[in-house]
Amino acid sequence: MMAPACRALLFLLWFLPLGALASWDTLEGDPALRRTFLEGVQALERGESRAYRRARRQLHQAHSPLLPWLEEKALGRRLARLGDEEILAFLEHAAGTPPGERFRRRLLGHLARTGQWRRFLRYRTPSGSVHYQCYELRARLHVGPPDTAWFARALALWNVGHSQPDACDPVFARLYAAGRITPQRRWERIEKAMQSGHVSLARWLARGLPADQQRWVRRWILAHRHPERALRAAWMQPDTPLARKLALHAVSRLARRDPDRAYRYLVQAALLHTFDEADYYRVLGRIALQAARQGDPVAYTWLGQIPPAQQTPLEQAWRARVALMHEDWPRVRAAIRAMAPALREEPQWQYWLASADAALGRQRAARARFARLADKRNYHGFLAAEALGRPFRFHHRAIPAKREELRALLRAHPLLAAARDFYRIGWIKEARRAWLAGTASLSPRGLQLAAVLAHRLGWHDRAILTAARSGYLDDLEIRFPLAHRREVERQARRTGLDATWVYGIVRQESAFMLDARSRAGALGLMQLLPSTGRRLARLLRQRTPSRHSLLHPRVNLRLGTAYLRRLLERFGNQALASAAYNAGPDQLRRWLRLRGPHQDPRIVIDTLPYAETRGYVRAVLAFATVYRHRLGLRPVRIAYRLGLDGKRLAARLDPHEGHPTDSLPGQSASFRQEGSHPWTEASSASSAAPVSSAVTSLSGWHAKAIACASPAAARIATGRSASSPASP
Repeated sequence: MMAPACRALLFLLWFLPLGALASWDTLEGDPALRRTFLEGVQALERGESRAYRRARRQLHQAHSPLLPWLEEKALGRRLARLGDEEILAFLEHAAGTPPGERFRRRLLGHLARTGQWRRFLRYRTPSGSVHYQCYELRARLHVGPPDTAWFARALALWNVGHSQPDACDPVFARLYAAGRITPQRRWERIEKAMQSGHVSLARWLARGLPADQQRWVRRWILAHRHPERALRAAWMQPDTPLARKLALHAVSRLARRDPDRAYRYLVQAALLHTFDEADYYRVLGRIALQAARQGDPVAYTWLGQIPPAQQTPLEQAWRARVALMHEDWPRVRAAIRAMAPALREEPQWQYWLASADAALGRQRAARARFARLADKRNYHGFLAAEALGRPFRFHHRAIPAKREELRALLRAHPLLAAARDFYRIGWIKEARRAWLAGTASLSPRGLQLAAVLAHRLGWHDRAILTAARSGYLDDLEIRFPLAHRREVERQARRTGLDATWVYGIVRQESAFMLDARSRAGALGLMQLLPSTGRRLARLLRQRTPSRHSLLHPRVNLRLGTAYLRRLLERFGNQALASAAYNAGPDQLRRWLRLRGPHQDPRIVIDTLPYAETRGYVRAVLAFATVYRHRLGLRPVRIAYRLGLDGKRLAARLDPHEGHPTDSLPGQSASFRQEGSHPWTEASSASSAAPVSSAVTSLSGWHAKAIACASPAAARIATGRSASSPASP
């Protein structure tokens, strides 16, 4: 049966006035052809072959881009009875289209399941799918003996750190039968499985090893699950290649819950084992990063023990963040200046390098860096503008696009026309598939025109993403649309929120994709989890929403703004409420407990442990600022969205007239009183000890022992005392 929505749309299209069909806009497409397509689909569902052939003939005569989709539905209904001539004709006609590729996959799956291997090889194309790669190898086994290339491809599929689909079992059985799975290869795969955390796969692979080697796999599993027990075991003491691997694996696992103990075990292990330097510093980096995310000041020293040439960008960034957490400005400046040039030039590090310069009395250098950054339209650019007392810069430049250029784009790329038609009839998933395929080979200029086309269709998520792919980021009307404005403003008024902040959340969460679904199951414009929606509905004494109703903008915005309001009341400002919206309120509370009550909110945001949450909060606050500009409202300082009062900022000119909170509903009233926010009570210097004060040195005898142990361990002598791990 045809879906009710589809029947309703067909009804509306049927009763459009003939004059309207005769004067359809070339950018909008022909409603009559869309109606014909739906009639053809309905005919197939009802088994009315004559009506289907009539619809197909009309689409063919009109050169409609929807024709391959209709033909795919018809061919898929009799897949087992299709002849080669009909298959080849469709695959040639639909080449490069979503229905063509989808039909080929269905056909190959059918041929593999029915053992038609020669036909499979006739229609197969290169694929990244492991299923189809294994099907192809099985097909080649049936048409001839395996050669060297066959074994190489089969081994590459086998030697991974996870289980492969059942379709690969006959291929792997041939590898075992041919004696290609040697003990050495088993160990290679066991190591990959253990590094990936697939313990059951490692245990299964160990069955093919000699008994004495199986014992070491069991020990590896012990090191994975109970790292301290393994590190204390007598069999871990000899300096063998396998013991070195297990020791580093156990230390890495221990670092997840206790980086301090992991560091001590690493130093002790370095006295016993001659680790490869790259492996040693890789594990030291993991320990130090975990300590850094927990706010431990010693992480600065541990990261500094890694030679600059072996430091990753992540390690360099977290070394600066650790110093920043403790407002140790000399070390902030030193860590940023030691970064790779590309990393150092990122807006966040330019902002904090300028802030460090200012704190250290280097005012001229600070002003120069702030000035370069203040011209940027991003979170740190807005903060830099505030530091200099300058107005925000938005740099709106519309993408130039003539109507004839858009018509030419549709003529040259039928898949874009098909995407437009599917969007208009409400087949959104199919529309996105066609859009993705149609824009895959476009030039930057073509992508710009496609973004304009999507924007004019009101297809905002495709317009936003396509504009970003084109590299043209200055068309603010496309990138920051005022979609659902009436409902956004209505729900913001109802909950007492700043509508531009709500827009910032929606823009970051879903980019206005109405049917957005995350891997975690969040739905709709504001990406609400169904469980959250049900809980909020009970609190608001409203009807419990279904998953489908959560996709409706009105329902989603009503519940989403109610949740946002509760987070604002709980955390006091837009920045922390946004972080809680992304990471969860419980997780945010745990992070804040590590920081104490007096941390500068700018530092809190830029040192949050999760990169996703750091980027999320910055984006939301920057987007909210852009939306105030789009709505023609008076600017509001980022500082007030952060809950930061003017005392924490150096005395500077205020570029915005009036008190910003006068026009900022999105700030909890209880936090507007002078001195009521814990952050506003702090002085400009942090009450936390500087990084250097928390660092102790190794005892003399231990430092000498390490110096004699190995080159890697010798470089560790400036870290925290490595007393016996048995009694930390």
